Amino acid sequence: MSDYRTDYHYFEEVSTHPVFGVIIFLVIGAMIYFSTIIPGGLPRGIMVSVSIFLIFMYNNFRTLRVSVSSDKVIVRFGVITQSVRLDNIEYIETRKPAWYWYGGLGIRFGWDWSTGFIQNYKRGVRVTPKQGRRLYFSTNNPDAVVNIVNDLIQKMG
Repeated sequence: MSDYRTDYHYFEEVSTHPVFGVIIFLVIGAMIYFSTIIPGGLPRGIMVSVSIFLIFMYNNFRTLRVSVSSDKVIVRFGVITQSVRLDNIEYIETRKPAWYWYGGLGIRFGWDWSTGFIQNYKRGVRVTPKQGRRLYFSTNNPDAVVNIVNDLIQKMG
């Protein structure tokens, strides 16, 4: 764990499917291949820019980090983070969304304008705040996350 906080009640890293990485590196390999067979090749600037972008996307979205601290639920995809304070949570539940609800993997908006941090379409956790946008995220232990958050909310008063 590379985070400086130590008051976590729960921390988990949810890895993406290995096919995600394979697809990214196949695209880079295809660019290199086509640059050798096309007369004049692909412009180097475009190849370098697209390769750097794809590697950034792979590094950013390969691991979803879910943590519950003493005061909030934090969901992080690389540099993109969303959190909900425990005193702002109206309801938290486990849920398995239909595949079309978010329409893909990564950071998505659902049909109800919720923000989804989707790593897989297994059961995950949906947080309904008193104020703000709903949050859905993938986790390998949705029941544990819900139980920990509910316990912390009850202890707060």
